[in-house]
Amino acid sequence: MKIVELAGTCAAGGGLTLTADENSVGYIEKIVMDYDDGDTGADSVWTNEDGAATTDVMTLANLGTSDATWMPRALCNKVADGSAFTDVAERIFVTGAMKVVITNGGNAKNFRFLITITDE
Repeated sequence: MKIVELAGTCAAGGGLTLTADENSVGYIEKIVMDYDDGDTGADSVWTNEDGAATTDVMTLANLGTSDATWMPRALCNKVADGSAFTDVAERIFVTGAMKVVITNGGNAKNFRFLITITDE
């Protein structure tokens, strides 16, 4: 198990991009927001960047003003035609650096996230 921490302060326009210093290989178990002082209308787009491809993890609107935990999952695909099931989801496998882009976060507001990744 590995914990990846992403933390930073928004620019004057309320934007912030955080990228992990190293790659992670495994399944995303959960993402925890350790709330600091970000604006309630903050939005986030989560990806995993491995150089060759980008894996979409999740998009969240209006993060709120309290600690939160998310367990992002992806819909499974059918073997026969590749279409997505509507009721079967699995953990997301990643092979690169976790990245989050915050918008509407507020001037000089702080954000901190802890991402749990496991190889099991």
